Amino acid sequence: MKRIKIILLSYAIAFFVFLLLFPVFSYKPLKSAIKNEAFNHLITARELLHHEIEDYFRERFGNVDVLARDPIVEEALVQLSESFNTYGLDSPQYNQTLNRYQSLMEHYVASYGYINIFLVNSNGDVIFSVTREDFTGTNLRTGKYQDFSVGQVFRRGLEEVAFEDYTWNDTKGEFSAYFSAPVYDNHSLSGALIIEIPFSHLDAMLTQRAGFGETGEMYLVGEDEFMRSNSRFSEEPTILQLEIDTEATRNAFEGETGTKIVDDYRGVPVLSAYAPLNLKFVNWIILVEIDEEEALRASHTVEKKLIIFSILIFIITTLYLYFTFKREKKVLPQNQ
Repeated sequence: MKRIKIILLSYAIAFFVFLLLFPVFSYKPLKSAIKNEAFNHLITARELLHHEIEDYFRERFGNVDVLARDPIVEEALVQLSESFNTYGLDSPQYNQTLNRYQSLMEHYVASYGYINIFLVNSNGDVIFSVTREDFTGTNLRTGKYQDFSVGQVFRRGLEEVAFEDYTWNDTKGEFSAYFSAPVYDNHSLSGALIIEIPFSHLDAMLTQRAGFGETGEMYLVGEDEFMRSNSRFSEEPTILQLEIDTEATRNAFEGETGTKIVDDYRGVPVLSAYAPLNLKFVNWIILVEIDEEEALRASHTVEKKLIIFSILIFIITTLYLYFTFKREKKVLPQNQ
């Protein structure tokens, strides 16, 4: 009977000590706090990047509109169009007209970080480009480039400020996108101004990984479900190459802004903060994610320590019982 009391008392003491110390090392509250902190970090990064990207594209949207209304640009389109139609693109007369505007257009390209600027008359003739491209001098209404991005953005740009998504530019060796806007001469439509912007600007925003550890990344997905950025987990470019369909992307395309633990495009569990971009001319979503294993590594460490602590309590209690029984065996014969 005495032995049973000793056993019960020992385990009761051990259990009491465990309950006393457990709140200090409580796993679930700590894991929840760490998870919330990780999500808050992702949300902050998402919002900052969200504004940065929106500001970038809205600035370009405004720039092309302002440039298209510039009297010098309006004059240049009319004068260059006349020289192009009368003498041709490579004539001395055209080059003489070109010299009046070339340096100004080059200044715009350098100042705003564009790849190129084009002037296209209302007939569809590409009458000017700061640097020659394959379609310079061709017709975007009837020529072979009419169905290319530049042809599509030209036609839409005759009516309003328009944007055409990123495509590969063989001449420049990188992805580029276009903005265009109508150009008027005394309220008469003269043609369109087109600017070409590089993907490198967007890529620089998305590859800022300070504070994102080993697995954190920010990326964009277009409405066609293809990436508009490069994955940090791929050595090859993934823009317009990697198709992504996850629970987070589906939620974002439905207009939701939120956070969730989901499997990402690699099939790896991640903490994801997602949202649609608020740009009227493009339907993209933004995601900021980090692997669950890395984000919750601290809680996993505590979990391991808690397990070790529990095992130590069990071992100590067992050893206590062992030596107690051993002492009891020695004492009993003497009493008898």
